[in-house]
Amino acid sequence: MTPSMSDTKLIKLSGDLAGDWILDAELPDGRLVIRPAKYPTVLTPGTGRQLTEEELEAFWTQHAPHMLPPDAEG
Repeated sequence: MTPSMSDTKLIKLSGDLAGDWILDAELPDGRLVIRPAKYPTVLTPGTGRQLTEEELEAFWTQHAPHMLPPDAEG
């Protein structure tokens, strides 16, 4: 389940990393996963959602012409 905006924790840092940061995760070993507040959210693998048929069609329409064919490896 993806946290809602009301669950977002804002962190203010000073020093070399001064600015507003968002806490994305608190790991069991005590480490924190943070990202700059000014950047958009990047989904952690497994927390996203399936594309709708319309989104998938739009993706292929936009990107398929730029994709190379498979190289027969594997």
